[in-house]
Amino acid sequence: MSRRQYLEWKKARLIRQIQQQRLDLADNRQQWLEKTERIDRGYQTLFGMRKYLVIGSSIMAVYGIRHPSKLIRWSRRALGAWGTIKLIRKTFTAK
Repeated sequence: MSRRQYLEWKKARLIRQIQQQRLDLADNRQQWLEKTERIDRGYQTLFGMRKYLVIGSSIMAVYGIRHPSKLIRWSRRALGAWGTIKLIRKTFTAK
């Protein structure tokens, strides 16, 4: 096989490999979108509440400076309630 034929053969092989990779990506696209849908929805929700989070965090910072013990107490209560809600959701939505 001459050098030119070898290079043409190698080029054809690489083109076939690229085509196969594109087909594999197209097949896995839907699966990827399904797996990341929950994260995307959470990000969109968080991004939509951005201005409220900025205002809320500013108020909490001022309140925390004036009443640090109350802020810590309410933070613990909020985290405890959140954990309880997650536990209840997991328990009742088990498959």
